[in-house]
Amino acid sequence: MNADAAARKPAAVRRVEIITAADAEFAANGLAGARLEAIGARAGISHPRIVQMFGSKRELFLEVLHAAFDRIETTFENADPTLPALGAAYGRLLQNERTVGLVVLHGYAAAADETVREEVRRRHLGLQRSVARLTGGDALQVRTFFATGLIMTVSTLLDLPEQRADAAWSSWILDLAAPPGQEADG
Repeated sequence: MNADAAARKPAAVRRVEIITAADAEFAANGLAGARLEAIGARAGISHPRIVQMFGSKRELFLEVLHAAFDRIETTFENADPTLPALGAAYGRLLQNERTVGLVVLHGYAAAADETVREEVRRRHLGLQRSVARLTGGDALQVRTFFATGLIMTVSTLLDLPEQRADAAWSSWILDLAAPPGQEADG
């Protein structure tokens, strides 16, 4: 066996490495600013190989974006089914995995691209339906939850310690939106 054969990794392993590298690059630079060469350098692979595996930078971005939305969805599914509990779980996710919030924000920013806009729209509406299903929240409660989530995302990513949306203010706004009997604990 030669050295090249020993260094080869299974396609599934290589794919995960590329997505991990792309997650960091897209979180830092967005769709427009990220470069396949930089992703390749992070993953230790040539950028033509990335194109071969994913087709285009946009397709790779969409894979990373879907993974971020999947992490949010899983976080919601694993939380207690109340708006305050989902909000708290989301706050922990943002603190533990900063790229999730950054990638989603870059997805919204890339909405001038019709393909990206449609995928972000589909995933965003899917999250809204999940929150409504999980919590029993009505349309106003779900909209309030998402508005608070956007403020929480920005506050967390900007590291605003005195104005954190996941503190008392967030709890207060989620209490306003919570169905009766599901208020946040003080």
